[in-house]
Amino acid sequence: MTAVTQQPALPASTSGPPPGGGPPGDWRRWIGVKPTVGVGPAGKAVAEDLSALIKAEIALAKAELMAGIKPKAMGIGAFVGAAVLGWLGLQGLLITLGFLLALVMPGWVAALVVTLLLLAGAAVAGLLGKKKFETPVSLDTTKTNVEEDVAWTKAHLPSR
Repeated sequence: MTAVTQQPALPASTSGPPPGGGPPGDWRRWIGVKPTVGVGPAGKAVAEDLSALIKAEIALAKAELMAGIKPKAMGIGAFVGAAVLGWLGLQGLLITLGFLLALVMPGWVAALVVTLLLLAGAAVAGLLGKKKFETPVSLDTTKTNVEEDVAWTKAHLPSR
């Protein structure tokens, strides 16, 4: 014996006769029903939905960036604080060095020795910086890549 499966009942809103007439049970005619919205309003709705989607994506990107930037900004603040405290610590060490040297020589000579050491360090750092600036910036790799791209494009374009 085979079981007979019953079709689910249609919603109440479709219980009347289909548009264009015909018997109430002839639902095959509903497939070819013309749309109630024209191309213009449908295109406008799609454009509005697309605009809303793009705005939502931009808002999400902004929120993600802000969530990612906030900890980075706090990290930068911590690095600045560490740099200031390090600078103050270096000054304290230099003063301590001056006082230690003042134990074996007059105070003004100790201060002069510390000052000369600082100026010598500044001169070495300045010379190293100058040497780095004298090195020319090279764009050879970029130039080569662009030339290869132009050659490839010319080779693959149809000739006239």
